Amino acid sequence: MKNAILIAAVLLTGCQSSNTNFTWEEFAIEGNPSLRGISVLDENNIWVSGTNGTVLKTSNGGVNWEEVYVPDSDSLDFRDVEVLTPDEIVLMSAGPGAQSNVFKSKDGGRHWDKELSNAYDSGFYDGMAFWNAKEGILAGDPVNGKLFLMKTNDGGDSWQRIHPDKLPAMNDGEFGGFAASGSHLTVQGNSIWVGSGAATSRVFYSKDKGEHWEVVYTPIIQGESSTGIFSIDFFNENTGIAVGGDYTKEDEGTKNVILCADGGGTWKLADSFPVFQSSVRYVSKEQLVSVGPEAGYFSENGGKSWSKIEGQGYHTMDIAEDGTIWAAGRDGRIAQLISQ
Repeated sequence: MKNAILIAAVLLTGCQSSNTNFTWEEFAIEGNPSLRGISVLDENNIWVSGTNGTVLKTSNGGVNWEEVYVPDSDSLDFRDVEVLTPDEIVLMSAGPGAQSNVFKSKDGGRHWDKELSNAYDSGFYDGMAFWNAKEGILAGDPVNGKLFLMKTNDGGDSWQRIHPDKLPAMNDGEFGGFAASGSHLTVQGNSIWVGSGAATSRVFYSKDKGEHWEVVYTPIIQGESSTGIFSIDFFNENTGIAVGGDYTKEDEGTKNVILCADGGGTWKLADSFPVFQSSVRYVSKEQLVSVGPEAGYFSENGGKSWSKIEGQGYHTMDIAEDGTIWAAGRDGRIAQLISQ
């Protein structure tokens, strides 16, 4: 893996409204990897991951960053990372066939074990979500016409596939999700939501941690292989949002934000649309932040309307329980969002 050293240059850009002032504090990584995985445990512990086996961590809130070496991974694209505790980290690579894997470290990244490897030529891991330090779910592209889902109950040490017979059938030309930010699926309470895309963009959801499933059509832009849901988040088991668009038109936004108030059964379009967005997170029930490669946005009315955060965009973002928000994107850029 190429050496990745955090450059000390800091860029500040702001977004001013009557209620909120956001500032990006940005850093750049040598080698310009594309970063699509991020996990923010708390204000001190943040991990990012991306192309060419790139994995970086900080344990002091970004003051210092450390390159993490995962053996035999120089060619892998790490598109999701989940920090369960300061010592336990689960890392997912994405790609066709054997390029999709799950690794775990139990000592803060010093040693790694490969816990899961894709056994299907048509398989492609897209993202992970964890309820807690033990229970998690991984979603991938369809296999034999059914959504591919794996669950863990031991923090990623072992994985079991949710039986395809429990899942609704995929439509022709429907992708199981986009591996754009590790956030096309989310969990809350006992529920799971997975957003699909391409020819059809639907939400698959379960209220009992994957035992029973329903699927619903959504009004988000869809119909092309580049369109659909790219990120989904729920504030509680009823209130949710999904964002996306067309990744071939990063500077456009058409019908690319949908909202839910009943746990997943009904979705409606927002009142206004940002440009293509690949990751969204709730800060509070009314305030949300989203990012796409062209620009980031925020909402102060539950996602109905959006205001642009001046500056560059990012592929992925995450928010810790303490409210700490970080994003990462193309050209090795990592940034913290500061609210003033």
